[in-house]
Amino acid sequence: MASKSYFVVNIMEYLCGAPIEELLSDLCTLYECPLNKDVEGFLKKSAVEFAKKHQAVSYLVFSQKNGAFLGYFSLAIKTISVKAQNVSRTVQRKLSRISSLDDGEYNIPAYLIAQLGKNFQQGLNDSITGNDLLFLAMEQILHLQHGVGGVLCVLECENKKKLLDFYCTQNNFVEFGTRKTKSTQKELLQLLKTI
Repeated sequence: MASKSYFVVNIMEYLCGAPIEELLSDLCTLYECPLNKDVEGFLKKSAVEFAKKHQAVSYLVFSQKNGAFLGYFSLAIKTISVKAQNVSRTVQRKLSRISSLDDGEYNIPAYLIAQLGKNFQQGLNDSITGNDLLFLAMEQILHLQHGVGGVLCVLECENKKKLLDFYCTQNNFVEFGTRKTKSTQKELLQLLKTI
């Protein structure tokens, strides 16, 4: 099981003072993700501020064996709109438990996997799989669900075959919409999974 090979650190535990925050920032500089500079930039430039403002919390993933920094994921709560016509009746039934249908849409709070990425520095990406990293994120979400409820997990990704195979084919997410980013006007696919 993935969780036995890795340990996960919530960065909120290290935001208690300047020296520790500096160590955290130094650690984040060791992260490289050439495949997605947005994922890399978020950890290096925004993760600490987002955590301080309680907008999103990042979790750093380390090897249980040697302590290597293998990747990270960020989680947040987000209200989303899901058009009923875009999801199966099974998903609609689950959504209707905590949201009412309004003009053909469910407006529902969801756990958002805001960032997810392996560390590519010095070949570390071979030390963890994408499935293991996603498993750790989902494990944290299930822990949160046990404490506060909720039935939905969402994420956004680029419209690339490899990403869609990973999220949809391998991990049972389904597409429910699209969104354009404000800064780059890049179109992202919105994916959901009931939990």
